[in-house]
Order: sequence, then C-alpha cells, then structure tokens
Amino acid sequence: MNIDDKIKQELENEAKQIDKILVHDPGLFKMLANAYKGKLGGWLILVGVATFIFSILMFWCGYEFFFVERPLEHKLQWGVGLLLSAMVQISLKMWTFMEMNRQSTLRELKRFELSINKLATKVNGN
Repeated sequence: MNIDDKIKQELENEAKQIDKILVHDPGLFKMLANAYKGKLGGWLILVGVATFIFSILMFWCGYEFFFVERPLEHKLQWGVGLLLSAMVQISLKMWTFMEMNRQSTLRELKRFELSINKLATKVNGN
C-alpha cells in the first residue's frame, strides 16, 4: 500500500467520524435546554421571564397605539413604549441565542481538544 492509498483511507475514516458527529448535533430546542443547564442557567431563566414580560408589554403598547382612539400625544407615548419594549425584547433574545452559541462553540472546542490529545498520544505511542 503506497502513501496515497494510506492518505485516502485516513480521509475516508475521518469523513465517517465527522458524519457520526454531525448526526448527533443537537437541534435548536436541545441547544436551548443545554444552555439552561450551563453555568448561566439562572440568568437565562431571569432573561426568559424578562423577555416574556417585555413581549406582553410590546403587544399591549401595540394594541393601544394601533387600535384605541386617543389624542396624538397619547398615541406617541404608546408608540415610544412599543418601540422601546420591542428593542429590549430583541436584545434579550439576542443575548439568549449568543449564550447558546457560546456553549455550542465551547463543546466543539472540547471535542477538538480531545481529538488533538488522541492524535498526540497516537503519534507519541508509535
């Protein structure tokens, strides 16, 4: 067996291992559940409650702004409330998704570290 065949065989083995990893890659809901189990799980619960409260406030301000007949001054107050609550809600959701991304990245780095460690022991053992 020449070197080209060995390289080809190793690449095929690695492709099979990568396919196994990608099959077990968690979906969105599993990633969200894993984020709640992490070190910042308490903060994520607090942010989830705050997001829910700001969502209710956003819908209430939107209803008051679009459907209730009021003078212009009151409509502007409800409109500002609508915009601010929407911005806060969006930023809280972004923080939640960034936390999920951080945990996923850490998991991948740990896998990479284990792979490097395995390869180093294989090289040093031979």
